Amino acid sequence: MFWLFVTLAHMTKITTSNKPITSLHKKYCRIIFTEDTRSWHRLVETPEGMLEYRMGTGKWKNINRRVFRTLIRSVVQAAKAHQLERIAVEIDIQAFPQLTEFKSQWAMRTLGENLQLAAYEFTKYKTKDTSSATLKEILVCGDISTADKTAFQTGLVIGESANITRDIANTSAEDMTPSKLVAATKTALKGTKASVRALGSAEIKKSQMGLLEAVGKGAVDKPQFIIIEWWGAGKPTVADKKAGKKKPIALIGKGITYDSGGLNVKPTGSMHEMHMDMSGGSAMIGALRAIATLGLKKNVVAFIPAAENSVSAESMRAGDIATSMSGQTVEILHTDAEGRLVLADAMTYAERHYTPRVILDVATLTGAALSALGQHASAVMTKDKKLQETLMELSENSGDLLWPLPLWDEYKSSLKSSRADISNISTNFSRFGGCIEGGTFLSFFAPKKTPWAHIDMAPRMETIPSDKLAKGAAGEPVRLLVQFVKQYE
Repeated sequence: MFWLFVTLAHMTKITTSNKPITSLHKKYCRIIFTEDTRSWHRLVETPEGMLEYRMGTGKWKNINRRVFRTLIRSVVQAAKAHQLERIAVEIDIQAFPQLTEFKSQWAMRTLGENLQLAAYEFTKYKTKDTSSATLKEILVCGDISTADKTAFQTGLVIGESANITRDIANTSAEDMTPSKLVAATKTALKGTKASVRALGSAEIKKSQMGLLEAVGKGAVDKPQFIIIEWWGAGKPTVADKKAGKKKPIALIGKGITYDSGGLNVKPTGSMHEMHMDMSGGSAMIGALRAIATLGLKKNVVAFIPAAENSVSAESMRAGDIATSMSGQTVEILHTDAEGRLVLADAMTYAERHYTPRVILDVATLTGAALSALGQHASAVMTKDKKLQETLMELSENSGDLLWPLPLWDEYKSSLKSSRADISNISTNFSRFGGCIEGGTFLSFFAPKKTPWAHIDMAPRMETIPSDKLAKGAAGEPVRLLVQFVKQYE
């Protein structure tokens, strides 16, 4: 599976040096920050023959966590625009008053993450080799402590893992069918102590995951149910399970490798990017890769229900009724509301076989999430206030931003079917509150005593210009998931 690392094979070398930036070899272009306006940029040669790129950042007192991340990415973006091969940067966190409370280790981890993210380019399908014009090296200079270097390396690992997520999501659906996603998962986790296995169509049927089976039955490449296990705190024994100890965190990611909409086919202009409809699933691959590489002493199991929502004589029909793994029957009123179906079975499987202590699901679930929030933040829905507060703070700290929407019981009545237990969309085909409707559907399958949150990442499926990142998959919310696993108690 060489393709997975085609982009990463040309990735920029990013290292640290304790030398001051003023003592570096002239092959490096020094990045110099000034308090001029952000539109002020100058590329100059000093009398000593050194090349400097002087960047206006605005007043340093106004630089907060969000601005800091964008500043880092802008450095790389400017270097690429000027075809600079080697750059050096030195950042003193004390210069930015709003950031001092987050300490130097936060700054160094954030620096590593965002340098990696900004350096990324997806080149798998390019026929022209542009490596000679790429940014080859970034050197971070200054008096860097051992702890800060460790934080920086952590950031590089997380950023690289997010880039693997982007590689997978950016790959065309022809090259990333459900079975190929299984192979990509194994390749991404190779070399770590995480284990990967997958249930094929026969095992999915045996497990009575009727919703996942229904979504994928119209495709040639049948559904797969991918399970990634990481037992960083030790795999629970029978005694542990009886005592309720060492319960894992369950992470569930939607793995629709291509979404045509099914028989309720999507219109022109709404389908060509649906190879990225498995971005939630690819985020699980990147997050577990980072967690395993960093050796976090936490137990985590990720689940990726993978299927292609295709059009054929075997496809599920609007009006079909399918039985979920939970035993609840679902009237499929719209075949393009397929993501919630596969997630529902995954939630039941996770609860039944792993009894997790918390469940997060991540999915490019609804276009309505973009209508509600635009493209700067994913939607989060949960009835657990403490879990919501934790996720909101970690979203600001990581940069994978979230904003809450209600998950009230009042919304449930619109999904009550006259022919089955529930329907997969509102029975009156309402155009309102579609993002909430998706979360509400999933709430019928959420375990009553286990904290659960649903993240609709459709707004952050792909980058936007203000991200200062390459066009394509955004790689979210890998950073958020890693921080959540690290800090959740």
